[in-house]
Amino acid sequence: MKEAEERYKNGNQTLTEFMGSESSKKRKRRTSFTPTALEFLNLFFEKNTHPTGSEMTELSEQLNYEREVVRVWFCNKRQALRNTNKKFETNTTYHQIV
Repeated sequence: MKEAEERYKNGNQTLTEFMGSESSKKRKRRTSFTPTALEFLNLFFEKNTHPTGSEMTELSEQLNYEREVVRVWFCNKRQALRNTNKKFETNTTYHQIV
């Protein structure tokens, strides 16, 4: 720590370098799924909305995407389905009142 403080005092290191910076972490680029991959994922989703870890690993290997990308796709798809259902329920309730 003393060495780092000396480098900062002598001007050999900026404050950002000295303290570390959040901006130095690079975000991963957004994944673009191929139409074939989307078709495959959607077909699987129709059969099983909650794949096991091993199923996700198998899917990711078959589609050549990172496992985390496949996991997030399923999370997002389930959330989109919940949002669609809520919107439908809200519209149905509204029309029943009117």
